[in-house]
Amino acid sequence: MYQAELTKPSSEKKQGLQKVCRDVQKAYLKETGQVVSLNHNTLANLAKGGVQLSKFNSSMKSWLTPTETDKVIEYVVEMARHGFPLSHKCLKEHVDEICRAQLGDAFPQSGVGKNWTQHFIEKHSDHL
Repeated sequence: MYQAELTKPSSEKKQGLQKVCRDVQKAYLKETGQVVSLNHNTLANLAKGGVQLSKFNSSMKSWLTPTETDKVIEYVVEMARHGFPLSHKCLKEHVDEICRAQLGDAFPQSGVGKNWTQHFIEKHSDHL
């Protein structure tokens, strides 16, 4: 919607970011009955080619690379296929080993966080 506003000729009045956000919020509420909050600064950043925070976090703050993540998923599925589904504890131990091998002393001695395996399973539930 905002991209359409940007393509309007200079002779036409363009809606600002805040107006576009309000219109989208109203349309979403009408369509779904749910309230959503949109930040005009976020829209401005995305329109300029920025990256969503969730995508940035998953790529820059993840202990595992995308390739390592795929390998962990393959391992979990393969173990389950053979009748040995991994517990959260075993998954954590496996991931901790991978991270220690790749990151060395930069990886915390305690390993991945307390809820890491739960979040991993939720995030990749379509593959597990």
